[in-house]
Amino acid sequence: MLLIANTIFEIGIGSLFILFPTLFLTDSELSISLLRVIGCGALALGTLSYLMLDLTHKKELKPGLITLSTFHSLVAITQIYSFIGGMTNALVIIIHSGFAVSFTSVSWQRIRSK
Repeated sequence: MLLIANTIFEIGIGSLFILFPTLFLTDSELSISLLRVIGCGALALGTLSYLMLDLTHKKELKPGLITLSTFHSLVAITQIYSFIGGMTNALVIIIHSGFAVSFTSVSWQRIRSK
């Protein structure tokens, strides 16, 4: 369920960032270009989540779970920093923190059940 939610979220956000960047930014061409690059990263992470759905062996899931845990944790931390500076939305922090806690919890359970 977690992987499905992450797949939908990342592919949705990635597609929006690539196809409709001006919904989020209008400042400069460089900002729009960077948002499209971020969209490509989101699509890649969504693809990773989708591909992980077929993995059934605990050992095979670990690298992907750790990668997604790391990504969402770091995004949540950087967005908290941006929130303090008044540059981001609290919803972004909540979503990434939720994914970070969930993926970290699942990763930890998989590592412990070695």
